[in-house]
Amino acid sequence: MPNHIVKTKEAHDFLALVPQLIGFTPHNSVVLVAFRGNRTCGAMRFNLPQANVPATVEKRIATSLIGMLCKVPGADAVVPVIYTAVSVSSTRGLPHERFADVLAKRAELSGFLVRDALCVGSDAWGSFLDPRCPAAGHPLRQIFSSSVYAAMPQELVHGLGSVHSGTELPTVDPALKERVGAQYRRLQKGFATSATRPTLVSRVGEVINPVELAEVALGWEPSALTAQDAATLLFLVQGPGARDQMMVQFAFGREAGDAAHAANLRYWELQRRTGLTMDDIVALELAAEDVRVAGTTGAESGAELVTADEAEARERRQGFLMGDLMLGNTLERPEPDRCDRAIKLLKTVVALAPRAARPAPLCMLAWLSWALGCGSVAGIFIDQALVIDRQYSMAQLLNTLLGSGHLPDWAFRMAADDEERPDVEKA
Repeated sequence: MPNHIVKTKEAHDFLALVPQLIGFTPHNSVVLVAFRGNRTCGAMRFNLPQANVPATVEKRIATSLIGMLCKVPGADAVVPVIYTAVSVSSTRGLPHERFADVLAKRAELSGFLVRDALCVGSDAWGSFLDPRCPAAGHPLRQIFSSSVYAAMPQELVHGLGSVHSGTELPTVDPALKERVGAQYRRLQKGFATSATRPTLVSRVGEVINPVELAEVALGWEPSALTAQDAATLLFLVQGPGARDQMMVQFAFGREAGDAAHAANLRYWELQRRTGLTMDDIVALELAAEDVRVAGTTGAESGAELVTADEAEARERRQGFLMGDLMLGNTLERPEPDRCDRAIKLLKTVVALAPRAARPAPLCMLAWLSWALGCGSVAGIFIDQALVIDRQYSMAQLLNTLLGSGHLPDWAFRMAADDEERPDVEKA
């Protein structure tokens, strides 16, 4: 359906709609609402810096945030909104005034019109740019009682929770959880004779096609999940290759899953053939790709160990393309419905899983949440995985990715006209 335009003249009406734009009620956050002309074209939420950080740190953070705003196609204006637990009445001026000032100046230096800069405290709200703003701010009831919702179709008005609302696990039957644990241990024991992890994972792949399983699993009803299905999925995603393949397939479809699985089979064969670790192979392949681009021979790089011919080189580059999908280095968007179904399924799997087996599906939940633009939710899942296993490499990688503020390229692609979301037109 076409985007619905909601016109706002007053700042408190605009503030009433900001949570609808990002999908939850923000806390201790800064939200950059981007505009293309008079209409919103995106909103990004970030953690609010601590009040006592040095000014140099605030400037660096502000520069990074505005740098992301620069990637939003056609954006030419912005309204920064600070949400804080600090009360307006307890501060001189509005809370986080220095950071708001730095943020506005960085935006203006980058060519953006700053339409307003707002603060929502624990007891009041105000505008950093309004000299008439009362010292005690404006009452929060102006936001909560705004009439703007009456102008919106009910299907666009979403019930909102906090950022933690996206991380709750379903309640599961303790007896079912016991059966899942028993089935999972049976699978572990059944494949325990494999001498190496690549052999183990490839043997599982011979019995269970992970591409088929991923497609079938998306059709499962999470509340009716059987112990065998849950344990099989849980066991399979313990292998990094199958985990990443199913994760990407859940988001982008079967074709992406087929390509990822083909790359996995090749890597497992290379590990068996060469005795090298996955890290060794990836390092050599990166060197081989550099050599290919430079147009020189590969002898001096050692790449001949893993590169037999041009067909294998094409397969290697296909693996790089899968890496681009995982890192968000593409404008191709994940399919939201598939991601939502996968998230519901994986939450149930995590709830049923033995604690030690949870990091893999938690990382899948983190990546899928990040792919949908819910970086804060993703961070919570990563933290949960790291509490269980501080050395789990995928959790460490995702923690670094999110900690750098990296967003997928598809997050900056212009929204399709038929997406159901409100647009705000600010006078």
